[in-house]
Amino acid sequence: MSKRLVVFFPSWRYFGHFALPLFEPLAGRYDIIFFHTEQAVYGWDDCPDLSGRKIETIDLKSLGTCSFVTALKKMRADAVVVFDKGWVQDRALLHAARYLGIPSLHIQHGIIAELESVATGNRFRRICKEMIKVVRTFLLYDATLFQIGYLPFFRSIPFQLRLLINPNNYYYNHRHETRADLACIIGERDQRFFVEKEGYSPEQLIPMGAAQFEEAYAMDSFDPEERLLIVSQPLFEDYVLEGGLAAKEKHFREIIDASPVPVAVKPHPREDRQWYIEHFNSSELILYPTEKNINEAILECSHIAGYFSTALINALILKRPVGIIRWVDDKAYVLNLDSDGAAVSLTRPQDLSGILEWKASDVDMSYYAYNRNSGEVLEDTLVRLF
Repeated sequence: MSKRLVVFFPSWRYFGHFALPLFEPLAGRYDIIFFHTEQAVYGWDDCPDLSGRKIETIDLKSLGTCSFVTALKKMRADAVVVFDKGWVQDRALLHAARYLGIPSLHIQHGIIAELESVATGNRFRRICKEMIKVVRTFLLYDATLFQIGYLPFFRSIPFQLRLLINPNNYYYNHRHETRADLACIIGERDQRFFVEKEGYSPEQLIPMGAAQFEEAYAMDSFDPEERLLIVSQPLFEDYVLEGGLAAKEKHFREIIDASPVPVAVKPHPREDRQWYIEHFNSSELILYPTEKNINEAILECSHIAGYFSTALINALILKRPVGIIRWVDDKAYVLNLDSDGAAVSLTRPQDLSGILEWKASDVDMSYYAYNRNSGEVLEDTLVRLF
């Protein structure tokens, strides 16, 4: 009988693109369940039916419980996987797995912050936007801890109070409160964070890299168009940067006006591509399809600029010069490539005038991303876990 592997993510729209390529190849070896909280927390239902790919999908709400302890019992889980235990749901699941004696694995999903908490703006507006989700996640978290015992609940009160005061900072608080049995990390840079912030021992860490970087390592470079690619993120939409969409338009016009080469943008999957079409014509801004392969888009452009997107690592691997845009509020940045000497710091739009003098970095890329076959690493790790 195959082992039942429960792969958890809060929502398909945030983690589905990451989970499916990793675990679909293992569907013949394990009974894989994609377990999520879309209806239980967010009120949407984005997760597709994956039965044709031999993957079962289950929303917590469909199990008729708020407790992850009860949920894991109902699913008869033999092991669980999470991608980011900054999320309250992931923490609750790991608490439940440890209580039930179920092996657990933490796979690093993307770029992580430095050790200190990052400052975040627009606190009141974000609190109003996030409060319903915060209340729902509190319900799941506390229902789980109460089923485990009162002591874990009381230990979690400092974390819960800080979360209530500022939902923006959920990511950084008390990450060491629970941990998986093993953790797969992307690069050397992440070791310190996972030990000092996440609470793992060095022996629990497994060098894995990531599929998106694995593809970049395997690609051959070619002479690109003289073009600046902006690797965009929904920073104004998520209130990480202030001013809303009006500020976003002003920001992009600053880039277009200052750049000596044509400007292109690769929208983030959570950005509205139609917004770019409505606010910029094709002579002002070259707009890539949202589904365009990011590595191919990078290779087609001579220079890359962005904020703290994972794709900036792809650009370094693909030997493209990179600039970090810092003339907007950058207190929330978590990837300081310019401070590391791997990218150019752009402190004002006029700094783009020197774009043709940028050089590709010769930094050892294993610091940011190991060049490993992530699928093979995952298979070996699961054997070790079971």
